[in-house]
Amino acid sequence: MLRINTLKRLTGTSLKGLNRTVFLTVLDAFFASAPYGFLYYILLDMLSETPDIQHQFMLVLGCAVMMIIRVLLARIIHVNISLIGFDAGKRIRQHLGDHLRKMPMGFFQRSDFGSVNNTLLKDIDMIERIFTHLYAPIIATSSVLCFFALGLIAKDWRMGLAMMSTLPLACIAYLLTRAYARKWQSHMQHLMHQLNDAVMEYMNGLKELKSYRMMGKAFSRLDDVLTSTRNQALKAEKAAVWPVYSFNILVESGLIVLLVVLTWAWLEQTIALPEVLLFLIAAVRFFRPLLNMSMFLAELNYLDLAVNRVDEVLSLPTMPHGESRPKISNMAITFNDVSFTYPGSKYPLFENLNLTIPHNKVTALVGPSGSGKSTIASLIARFWQLDSGSISIGKQGSQVDIACMQVEHWLKHVSIVFQLNYIFNDTLANNLRVAKPDAGDDELWRVIELAKLKNLVLEMDKGLDTEIGAGGVHLSGGEKQRLSIARALLKDAPLVILDEATASLDPENERDIQVAMQALVQNKTVLVIAHKLSTVQYADHIVVLDAGKIVEQGEHDTLLQHKLLYSELWNLQQHAQSWHLTA
Repeated sequence: MLRINTLKRLTGTSLKGLNRTVFLTVLDAFFASAPYGFLYYILLDMLSETPDIQHQFMLVLGCAVMMIIRVLLARIIHVNISLIGFDAGKRIRQHLGDHLRKMPMGFFQRSDFGSVNNTLLKDIDMIERIFTHLYAPIIATSSVLCFFALGLIAKDWRMGLAMMSTLPLACIAYLLTRAYARKWQSHMQHLMHQLNDAVMEYMNGLKELKSYRMMGKAFSRLDDVLTSTRNQALKAEKAAVWPVYSFNILVESGLIVLLVVLTWAWLEQTIALPEVLLFLIAAVRFFRPLLNMSMFLAELNYLDLAVNRVDEVLSLPTMPHGESRPKISNMAITFNDVSFTYPGSKYPLFENLNLTIPHNKVTALVGPSGSGKSTIASLIARFWQLDSGSISIGKQGSQVDIACMQVEHWLKHVSIVFQLNYIFNDTLANNLRVAKPDAGDDELWRVIELAKLKNLVLEMDKGLDTEIGAGGVHLSGGEKQRLSIARALLKDAPLVILDEATASLDPENERDIQVAMQALVQNKTVLVIAHKLSTVQYADHIVVLDAGKIVEQGEHDTLLQHKLLYSELWNLQQHAQSWHLTA
């Protein structure tokens, strides 16, 4: 049930200090049980013909000493077990983070990513509870039961066996009903993930729903999910109590058996009064931990499911990663018979694609939506795994397959500016230092000025130390885009990928950003992805894509003379720019 070996595997390391803490917990359980043995000898002395008050006092003093020791042990155990639990949670998160970093982008675009998010957040919190709230109590309870069972059987095997007679039946009943409860608990976890997805969908689409006056209709859909989840949750809760109830009822039946056997032995005069009192007192101490154990086991069912879900994520296949760290001096990129299919799609986007992006030149990818422009950039950045073929870097004769390199080593050579770039809930300086953690303030100001952000930063109350909010909530779209360009400038990688970097900006911001990008692409190998053909007409090389195939390539003027797809797209955009609203 409590699979320590599995947890060690999830953390990727042994749990330091666990064995020592287990020893202290067992020692604490011994000291918790010992006073009942002392109580027996106190009763014997009280009922003797010549009670020894000094002897009784020494026994009581021994109980007091054990209580003091237990107080000290309790503090040590609590601190140790909490540190182990928090450290285990940290290591599991680090292990998961390292594993997710190697996953293809398709994993993060799953429709059920809400369930994955719950695994990364809630399930790991539940695993921490194994140590911080349950691990020590379970060991202590088990140890107390063992000490009592051995001691009472040694004192009178008849009474000891009578007291534990129903325990095997209780365990069998628990195991039989647990499978039924676990099925419902697993189903309930799935329903909660669906509920989380429905709530997030409603919140994310709130702006659109309000604009189309669909608030009531949309909420009725969410309300249906809430109602269904509530009804299923009631059934799951009813199922969850069966293992606990069956275990507790049969365990408590052991007390009745003990009373019957004690009464029979007393009437037969085969047991003395001190022993009767001892077993009656011990029964209270024996059965109460057993009832607590049933609650621990019920909670462990949920924790066991959480461990399984985390283990499932860690068992998902990652992209193959190379180990080489070659020195790269030529950034020419070559696609060699590349085939690629998006996960879940029946048809490949690229089949035997061959493409060359020349060193220190500006190459533009253009074409209709869905033609594969952004996918090419993603494949270069190793966001996806190829079906077949290879992508190589370097000049002819000395090319290196990027799949053979360490991902971190390859990405040091690449700067990417997307249309939408994530801004972290941190200071402006730390958002820039994502690109170069050891950058000094002088370097930050240099790229800020090049990215036309200097006036904005000077107006901020705390300058570089200004908190800019999650997602850059305090910045405009153009300011966020210039910040992403400043990051790329700071990284100063030899390969720059600009993916629709100015697609949704107003003319003033677009002009400022284009000026900033001129500084970014100096003496670099540049790949530009754009819908606006006017932004790439001066590129050294233009590649026209359609439905995953290269249909044209060349310079702007040459492509216009061909009067094929590029010319058609150019004319359509020129016509659209001259469009105006008439009365």
